[in-house]
Amino acid sequence: MPKHKAWIKPKVIIIDIGKCKYCHQEMTNQESFVAFYPKGKAHYTCMKKADEDKTYENESKFDW
Repeated sequence: MPKHKAWIKPKVIIIDIGKCKYCHQEMTNQESFVAFYPKGKAHYTCMKKADEDKTYENESKFDW
């Protein structure tokens, strides 16, 4: 007697991972994101933009 599976495992599993630290939009594991310790996650593009903004602000303070 052959064994039959009752269900087929999906090939792609999409999980909600929470809100972005910067833009506060919901994120899934299908998007490019970074995780912060001890908690928090953000879109990679949001984090990159925030880092560039901070760098620009720091450079303008020391304009010699």
